[in-house]
Formats: sequence, structure tokens, C-alpha cells
Amino acid sequence: MSLQFEIIEGKFHDGLGTYAELTLANSLIEIAKISQPFFDVSNSKAKMLEAIEILPIEHASNKDIFKKEIENIENASRHGAAQILLQMQKPLISVRHAARDYIGAKAGDLILEFAEQSVLPLSVKTDKSGRAAVAEGQTPDIWAKWANRYFNVSEIEFNSILTSLSFSSIAELKAHYLNVSQVVAHILIQKLELVDYQLNDFRHAKIGNIAAIKYLFHQLLHYKAGTDACRVVIFDRTTGKIKWEALLDAVPIDNLTSEQISLLPSRPAKGRPIGSTFGIKVNGKTIVTFQVKHKRGAARDTARRNDFSDITTRLQI
Repeated sequence: MSLQFEIIEGKFHDGLGTYAELTLANSLIEIAKISQPFFDVSNSKAKMLEAIEILPIEHASNKDIFKKEIENIENASRHGAAQILLQMQKPLISVRHAARDYIGAKAGDLILEFAEQSVLPLSVKTDKSGRAAVAEGQTPDIWAKWANRYFNVSEIEFNSILTSLSFSSIAELKAHYLNVSQVVAHILIQKLELVDYQLNDFRHAKIGNIAAIKYLFHQLLHYKAGTDACRVVIFDRTTGKIKWEALLDAVPIDNLTSEQISLLPSRPAKGRPIGSTFGIKVNGKTIVTFQVKHKRGAARDTARRNDFSDITTRLQI
């Protein structure tokens, strides 16, 4: 994938995400017949169309793909709005597009106000990979918003891990994304009490601490909905299908046994000492992945391309 296409694709899907939120909001207003002006979708639509128009010749075939994704989101928004109104069974009074401020792990994109003072925060996600990020699921904050949040790693424990791996500072750690991969691997090993593992291959690893898995899964469900307790709707941009749940929603967390849990192999690409994507399975099905990312976009072809960017936590849907 060329750098130019990567930037253009990112711009398109950024516009598509906002377009999905506003199109769903307008579908709710239209179907519910409430006296509220429609939201202006012109900026997000213009962003997508501009991305389509500047596609390089070698990626021209993506024009039709991108246009189909817009059509799929429009269809999904209409069907999703109808389903929401049917499920709530209360008159819709107003729709608010929440400010894109996710401080405090809020997940709401739309705030729906119904009769009887009923409020429904709604998180709208677009997907093409079968995975959806949790609230604040893409974060450069390795300790507070990942290690502590999902594995109950104290700051003292975290700093002890850095010292044991010979990192003298967070800046040194973040100088290469695979440094962070080492930390992620060691947190999994320590907190899940893994045995029968290799640092570059977790496929045979066994869980010694099932309580840590249960804690992780409960935390993931909490941050899936966000601290504002959102309902999550996921639009598949390649098919237009609507999904409401992740695989984790159907897992009987408190009844899990260690024998049901396994890990993704997390084997590194050729020439690298450690992998950058880790994951946990239940009964052989991947439930959650943690991907350690390096700098992309404008930094891709620079000396900073291997700098740590963020850890992305996604649930399989």
C-alpha cells in the first residue's frame, strides 16, 4: 500500500465515520417524524468525495469500492434507525450529535432523548474487519489506559517491568514500537500467569490465572459501552449489515475455565524479535486483540517510522 493511498483511505474513512453518525441521526428524525432540523452531512460527504477524486491511478478501482461503502452506510442507517425505534417502543423527542470528546472513556456519538425522560447514548461504528474498538481503545497511554485498565497493573508493577526490560524511561520505551510489544508480552505473561509459552510464540501457552481473564473481560464489556453506558451499533461498510453485539457479549464470563482460554500465536514477522498483535481466544474463537502500532501517515517514510504510536484494543464481532 502506497503512502499516498494510505493517507487518502484514512481521510475517506474518517469522513465515512462522521457520515454514518449523522445519516443515522437524520434517519431517526425522518422515521420518528420529530420537528427537528436534519443534521448537515455536507462536510463529511465532501471529505469522502474529495478523497475519491484524488485517488492515484493505480488505486482507481477503489472509487467504486468507496462509493459502495457510502451506499451501504446509508442503507444500514435507515434500517438501524427503524430497529432502534422499534426496540425502544417510546416516542423519540430529539437527537443530539455528541461532541467528539471522549475524555473519561465516553463512547456516545448520538444522544437520543425519548418520552418519559428516557435517554439512550448511542455509539456508531463502521467496520470491515470483523472487529470494533472499545472506548478509548486506541491510546498511546500504555499504563493508565491499557495495562492498569485491563490487567490491573499498578504503576509500581509497570515501572518494575520497564526496569526488568532495561528501559530507563517512557521516552526510551516509545522510541520503538516493538519495545512496547515486549512490555505487552510480559504483562500477559505475568498477570495471566502463563506457562508453556515462548516470548515469540504464545500458541501453546496455558492460563494460570483465570480470575485475571474474567477481570479483563468484564472491563472490556464496560469500555465497549463506555462510561456513559452506550448502546453500540456497528455498520458493516462492505455489506451494509447491522450488528449489535461482540462475541464477548455471549461469553458466560463468570463460568469460564482455564481450559477454555488460549492465545493468538503472536509470532513476529520475519526478522523481528517479537510480534506486535496479541489476542485472547475462548473455545478457539478470538475474542479480543491488542495491536501495538508504529507511526503511520506522514511519518511512514521517515526516521520516526518505528516510533510507538498507540495500542489498539478491539473486540471481535
